[in-house]
Amino acid sequence: MSDFKNRATDRTDVDWISIIRLVGGTEIPCAIKDVSASGMKVALSAEVDLPETFNIKVVGRDLVFNVRQAWRRGHFIGLTIQKIGKIPPPKKTSTLEAKSSTPAADYNRIGARRNFRDRD
Repeated sequence: MSDFKNRATDRTDVDWISIIRLVGGTEIPCAIKDVSASGMKVALSAEVDLPETFNIKVVGRDLVFNVRQAWRRGHFIGLTIQKIGKIPPPKKTSTLEAKSSTPAADYNRIGARRNFRDRD
């Protein structure tokens, strides 16, 4: 661990399942192995070719990182965090909005009210 003393920030070991998202929409599964305020170490297939910068999303959390490659050694890649974003929660529609948007809300089919005496 003596080679890590020169780091600007401490890293925390994690095991976050993540997805790299490239500009064209390609998604690559990976795992974030450690993270700090300035960077992270990610495990992924050594055969995967990545651009210099890309986004990485942590599965099950609302975090997205815009990152830049710092180094690469086999199945590991070091990334410098450029920006951190939060994914907004899905928009919840109210019950009233959901009902009004369904085709069942056709009020022209209601019909007239009848008196019980009009029945045979």
